[in-house]
Amino acid sequence: MTEPTSRATAGNLTPSSLTIDDRFVIAAALDRILYDDPDHFATEDARLLRRMIPRTPSPWLRLGFRAESQGPSMSGRAAGVGDVKMDGDKKVVEGGVGEAPVWRCGQYKISNHGDDLEIWQVMSDEFAEEPKGARLEYGATGTPERLTFFQPRDLELRIPFTGIAVGLRLGGWQPWKKAS
Repeated sequence: MTEPTSRATAGNLTPSSLTIDDRFVIAAALDRILYDDPDHFATEDARLLRRMIPRTPSPWLRLGFRAESQGPSMSGRAAGVGDVKMDGDKKVVEGGVGEAPVWRCGQYKISNHGDDLEIWQVMSDEFAEEPKGARLEYGATGTPERLTFFQPRDLELRIPFTGIAVGLRLGGWQPWKKAS
């Protein structure tokens, strides 16, 4: 069986650079890496992914942000009901700086930074309540070494007497699996 090849080149990186067949092969390899064995993954699948996902230049700084604000709330007394409180609408603004191009393959978003492949489930990201991200890491010779998972560390700073809180999420990658 021959493997599909990507039509992407270094000067022509677009999300449509991968064919639908490429995306199926990538999604199947990711399923095997993430779900087949709890402690190990096949190096052949990791090499296949690195060959197929176009490499993109990584910015030296990547920052993401998420801001939430709560609208005004009202409270009062309603006849026949008692005390009533209505919270205002919640507004969320998200953004980022230095994000690399991401390719959608099945239920995954994946990007190739050269030394690693960053993998996220489609409906998850760094700011999700339970983020589902992994990083496939390669050694200096390009040999797959390990798979890590995203484990955030949340800090919250409250400004006294204002009711304002500033949250900070620091990303950390924890060991998960080793190459077999």
